[in-house]
Amino acid sequence: MSNDNNYDVIIVGGRPAGATLAARLGQRGWRVLLLERNTLPSLPGASCPIIYASTMSLLDEIGADERDYAANTPQLRRMVNDSEGIKGEVWIPSAGGRDYGYAIDRARFDKALWDNALRFPTVTGRDGYSVVDLLWDADRVIGVVGKAAGGKAETITADLVVGADGRFSTVARKAKAAERDEHDEHPTSLLYAYWRGVTPYDDKGAAAVAGGVPGQGYGYLVMDSADETTLIAVEGQAQLLEPPPGQAEAFYLGLVNAYPPIRARIHDAERVTTVRGMRKIGNLYRQPGGAGWALVGDAYHQKDPLDGQGIFDAVFTAKVLAEAIDAWKCGEATWDDALAWYDRVARAETHPVYMSTLRRVQDNFYRSAPPWFNKLAVRTWGRWLMEDRLVQEQLGQILTRQLKPNEALSTPIMLGAMLRGPLRDLSDFLDKEAKRYERI
Repeated sequence: MSNDNNYDVIIVGGRPAGATLAARLGQRGWRVLLLERNTLPSLPGASCPIIYASTMSLLDEIGADERDYAANTPQLRRMVNDSEGIKGEVWIPSAGGRDYGYAIDRARFDKALWDNALRFPTVTGRDGYSVVDLLWDADRVIGVVGKAAGGKAETITADLVVGADGRFSTVARKAKAAERDEHDEHPTSLLYAYWRGVTPYDDKGAAAVAGGVPGQGYGYLVMDSADETTLIAVEGQAQLLEPPPGQAEAFYLGLVNAYPPIRARIHDAERVTTVRGMRKIGNLYRQPGGAGWALVGDAYHQKDPLDGQGIFDAVFTAKVLAEAIDAWKCGEATWDDALAWYDRVARAETHPVYMSTLRRVQDNFYRSAPPWFNKLAVRTWGRWLMEDRLVQEQLGQILTRQLKPNEALSTPIMLGAMLRGPLRDLSDFLDKEAKRYERI
């Protein structure tokens, strides 16, 4: 359109979902205005920063350079479970030529995706810009009301407004987007900070290490990240991770120092960020859109970060929404049909992982059992499963989206692991006995 203040699409939120959506629309030549409330680079709210090949392949499609968004960040080739009594490693399987992931620096990552989107001539970006309301014509959204820091409110119009503005989306709230498939029966909270000088887990290279005490109600995650920093996070039952007012840092430090494996690793380390977090993390889908508006990323679908798939969900839903918008703008589908297709395809990819994550939250943080039962699990079937090669392979394929959770870890695989575990223990016992007799 000829009006310089009218766009094909306004995207509210310039982090992974919004920036990658803008890039895909820019590839197609659509005129896009990308708005971000914060000034970039800056850290977002709480987010699991891990990405795998599945995410990186989507970023390849829009020309995002791995050397930029993962600069000075070690490749993670394994996920380690080092809970009390249960140890196991999941080596990340190759997908698209990548057999590694990253615990990326979100400030650097988000800025790289923002800059990548602005490479396209038809994409304009304005960070430090707050959208305060939607602009309506009867029951249709036709633009936004917003302002730069210290500036006056202005109206900007578009054929479509997309909310890519996260869990607490202004667009979703102003459009009164209905919530669906909400699950709040097992609420969790999260606290984390970045450290420098953390002792390496072992001599095998960078790793993401999960740990904790079975039945405790919360667990720990330690991931080697950019610029020789290490992320240390605590997640679990919301009621157990509720710091007293004004004491979040002391509360967090008490938790990480209470767990001996982490206390040993941070003995000579320094914390280099404030303690950040999220309370009572939401798990839901929202209505995908309506007349003149749509939602993407966390604004559309949000879940507990335990599965480490949040960034993938953001860039995947952005890809599908871009295809829906393009079909609508090209006259190949009505907006209602395009929106329904977007919702259907996005749910088909994300819903199995969503349900799996909800089960894992319950099992990891809310499943109560007598101490004797936890000890038995540690010594037998829990350990057998985590040490089993086939189980480890399929867990890796779930992480990299090569298998959906409902397609993996079938009954034969699990029963096989339960049979192989005792045989492995017997073999180890016989080897030890043989060596003992050799020394006599």
